[in-house]
Amino acid sequence: MTEFVEKKYVKNNSIEKRDYQINLANQAIAENCIVVLPTGLGKTAVALHVIAEYLSKGTGGILFLAPTRVLVNQHYDFLKNNLTLDDISLITGEDAIPKRTKLWNNSIVCATPEITRNDLIRGIITPEQFTLVVFDEVHRTAGDYAYSGIAKRFENSSARLVGMTATLPSEKEKATEILTKLRISCVAERTEDSPDVKPYTHETNTEWIHVELPAELKSIQRLLKLALDERYDTLRKNGIRLAEQQSLSA
Repeated sequence: MTEFVEKKYVKNNSIEKRDYQINLANQAIAENCIVVLPTGLGKTAVALHVIAEYLSKGTGGILFLAPTRVLVNQHYDFLKNNLTLDDISLITGEDAIPKRTKLWNNSIVCATPEITRNDLIRGIITPEQFTLVVFDEVHRTAGDYAYSGIAKRFENSSARLVGMTATLPSEKEKATEILTKLRISCVAERTEDSPDVKPYTHETNTEWIHVELPAELKSIQRLLKLALDERYDTLRKNGIRLAEQQSLSA
């Protein structure tokens, strides 16, 4: 029998109770961290647990950031469908300043990072308005991406900062850059093989079916291979060591 989350501000029978989501949420509630969870295992549900906890504290607003309007809309719909709260707003660059100024006062704001950074710079909003900031798709944090500027604005704030991603870069230097720019030192990670995740996953069987490419696609494949070979030859002539076998998907 399916158990559902019973928590203030979460609608009854809306979110399945999963131990690993609760464990990750508890860590994010306790300290600034990045939640790493494979696609399909419910990163947004983890965020919902954290959001509900901070709503219960009643000490400030909640900011939920996502890099595209599509993702912002998805998170907005998810929260509207699963929380009992009414004052949840959606803000993108398409909204004029007078409208944004009003929407920023809601309990939860779902927004794109660029408009958030710009409104922080303009002074339309301040870090003190928020007690929780969720950064979705946090692996995008590199260079001068807006997440970096937003996190810097919260440097002296007491707000909880939570990042979410399906995967961090495998290169230690890039992963460290993300943590540094967001001023986060902790990573809370689960995989499909984690003990508290396994009860909710199922084994999959993969069957490979090989098909013969039509002549037209084979011709395109040959041309792509020639173009790839030319570029590999140039790299080798410039001292770059490469494997002998090249893949068109490399």
